[in-house]
Amino acid sequence: MASTPHTFGYESMGTLWKISIWDELDPSVFAELKRSILKQSSTFDQTYSRFIKTSLIWSLSEKRGIVEVPTDLVGMLRLYEKFLDCTDGNVTPLVGFALSDLGYDSEYSLKPKQEIRPVPDFHNALSIIDDMHIELRESVLLDLGALGKGYFVDRISSFLREKGVKRFLVDGSGDIFYQGNGETIRAGLEDPDDATKAIGIVEMREGSMCASGINRRKWGKFHHVLDPQSLTSPQEIVAVWVLADRAAIADGLATCLFFVEPERMQKDFQFEYCIMNKHRRVKRSAGFRVELF
Repeated sequence: MASTPHTFGYESMGTLWKISIWDELDPSVFAELKRSILKQSSTFDQTYSRFIKTSLIWSLSEKRGIVEVPTDLVGMLRLYEKFLDCTDGNVTPLVGFALSDLGYDSEYSLKPKQEIRPVPDFHNALSIIDDMHIELRESVLLDLGALGKGYFVDRISSFLREKGVKRFLVDGSGDIFYQGNGETIRAGLEDPDDATKAIGIVEMREGSMCASGINRRKWGKFHHVLDPQSLTSPQEIVAVWVLADRAAIADGLATCLFFVEPERMQKDFQFEYCIMNKHRRVKRSAGFRVELF
């Protein structure tokens, strides 16, 4: 294993990504891995981004009936169904039109419209038929932001494992998966009040850590987490960190914990958590071993 990783960074899905590989690699092998990851990232973004008007997400907003879709989309929607049921409908992918109307739109206008479209009921508006088909019963604009980035972190992690890479880190701007091959790394928890500082350090050997905070993608009284019923953004919780085996699970749970107590989610998912409220009080699970500053 190399002591200094092979590393490259790029921008995709509206954020910065960094891939680090510690294996001894021939330069041509590393170049091919980089080329493939960049291609996969571009395809995923062009397909699933709500901010790209030519994406599959936008084309689906104009369709009704049973439509064929990629298996990745069905996989994400099935995971959303689980989160939806555990949060009384508060974590749903059908918030796209509401977020866009509130100003979090493809132009990043950050200016709410006079009329905000309500969020449709998931089960009334959409059904999963099988691994490649869904039924759309009304116009919906999907927003996969609660778990899409984590889902793609898992995709790239699986790709690297399939290529025989033993030690690597996939970092989607703080949503990470690390395979350590026996070596640990130290990951910081960003201070929600100051992105240049950390409130603590976690040592990781393998697995995922994802975070969600109200300091990112914030405008007026809103941020990227939206209560679909009240069309307001939760303010009591300011930051959530989740450790789990899969980044898609950790990413989605980091949103769920803005709405429900972690004990409720632990009935259906295995994870560890650290939550900071607006008074900067921290609640964490026993297995979330963090050195707080």
